[in-house]
Amino acid sequence: MNFKATILGACASVIALSAATAADLPSRKAPVAPPPPVFSWTGWHGGVVGGYAGGDANYNVNLYAVNGAAWKTNPSAGTSGYIVGYESGYTWQLPNNFVVGYEGDYSYTNISPDGSRTYNGGVSSNLTYFGTERFRFGYAMGRLMPYVTGGFAYGYFNGVSYGSTNGLWVSSGSSASRWGGGWTVGAGLEYALMNNFSVKAEYLYSSITAPSGGSAVSLAGNGVGVVNGGNYNLNLARVGVNYHVKSIGALLGVDGLGDF
Repeated sequence: MNFKATILGACASVIALSAATAADLPSRKAPVAPPPPVFSWTGWHGGVVGGYAGGDANYNVNLYAVNGAAWKTNPSAGTSGYIVGYESGYTWQLPNNFVVGYEGDYSYTNISPDGSRTYNGGVSSNLTYFGTERFRFGYAMGRLMPYVTGGFAYGYFNGVSYGSTNGLWVSSGSSASRWGGGWTVGAGLEYALMNNFSVKAEYLYSSITAPSGGSAVSLAGNGVGVVNGGNYNLNLARVGVNYHVKSIGALLGVDGLGDF
């Protein structure tokens, strides 16, 4: 073995040893960042809602004449007014992205008749409070959730009076203010701007049984009319902002407490 061959062999050994040593050294690659958490609609929410409602009020009025005759009429009027209030509820997002939830709301309103009234007098009754207790069924498309909803609706009527636009009948009294109940159905869209805040737009159709009471007498002195209930039908369009609570711990500042 000559000197040249000895030098080459030594160099090869050094290169091989360096490669083996480098293979044993820890990697200097930056750690891979974890993927962002997947948004979920599961959890409690609460917020404010407001909008506009219009529809019609249809009443049943029994008319009685002094000669014993009796007949019925159904005065009606268009209604309109604003509505503002609050809502709260809970939502479950299932593994297949279908969403099931429950939501209740309660609002102040100034909804009242604003149209012409019909035949032999008309009924006037203002709806001052309105609320619903509803189920929601939707589908989560990431942060966007379309849904349908339906359930129980109720309202508080500020008395019922019966009068006339033709001057032949005058009110002889109003019923006491009272609550009425009914049903509601509708649909909406909700979008999560952030993990804890969402905005929504919603339409509801509601029909509430209006209270009985209120009466009128004929100026001719030959008859009396008595309100015998009816229906208050509303088309409600509103928007809202909700705050979402994903865990009790996040609300109280205690990590991991009551995670949903």
